[in-house]
Amino acid sequence: MAKRHVEVVVLKQLASCLAMPMLVIGPEGDLLFFNESAEPVLGHRFDEIGEMSRDEWSALLRTTDDYGAPIKREERPMIAALERRVPVYNRFWLRGLDGERRKIEGTAFPLINLGGELLGVVGIFWDFKRIGGEAGEAGETQVSRDGRVRYAVETILTRRLSESLATPVFMVDAEGQLIHFNEAAGLILGRRYEDLATTTREELYTAFAPRDEDGSLIPPDRHPMAIARERRELAHRRMTIRDLSGTMRHVEVTAIPLVGQSGRMLGAFGIFWEIEAS
Repeated sequence: MAKRHVEVVVLKQLASCLAMPMLVIGPEGDLLFFNESAEPVLGHRFDEIGEMSRDEWSALLRTTDDYGAPIKREERPMIAALERRVPVYNRFWLRGLDGERRKIEGTAFPLINLGGELLGVVGIFWDFKRIGGEAGEAGETQVSRDGRVRYAVETILTRRLSESLATPVFMVDAEGQLIHFNEAAGLILGRRYEDLATTTREELYTAFAPRDEDGSLIPPDRHPMAIARERRELAHRRMTIRDLSGTMRHVEVTAIPLVGQSGRMLGAFGIFWEIEAS
């Protein structure tokens, strides 16, 4: 077996902790793994099939549109993200390994380390009948005796992974408060996380002033991060934000709820990328 980069190892640890279906392919498109939460959607256990070549899993997991026509190669999130090196979102029908067809909403983003090396692609997706799993209590944050905040292991692993990626990642807790964004996100937002760590969600909303493509202000409860956190579902949107230097940036955002295996809502994280700057 090929040696795995530390980012892929951390991602596998994270996926095993989450209720969100996740699938990972390598830089050549070979299937590396999918987590237990993905098994009901894909129709098989990973332990029973193991790693597969790109051609093998692509043939087994057929994707079609609402009319049964095959999804074009460039519109299949995993393959498109691998070839274009940008996050890709789509809705489609998936025929799993058990032969069942399921309506899927999914996003895929390239796993690119800080050295610019493509390590593979991560896919996160929802069966429309199984969005978010069973609701559990909100995940807790604890304050230790020395005053430091302690987060759930799933949150810690997500943050650790984001710090090693060139893909912009933004994280909030179960209450919607900012808990982290990585260096790549800081380049788009115009500040380092350390400069904004104590900023409230209301202050961030006012500062970034997210607007729809028609120029209208997006209400706080319609922002993808809020939808992911409050509804426990994947949310995707194109928008314009004002970074903290005053530059207007056109971005595409996919927000994903951070849900632990026990159903605890731990928050949400957003994968976003700039379409253009003006």
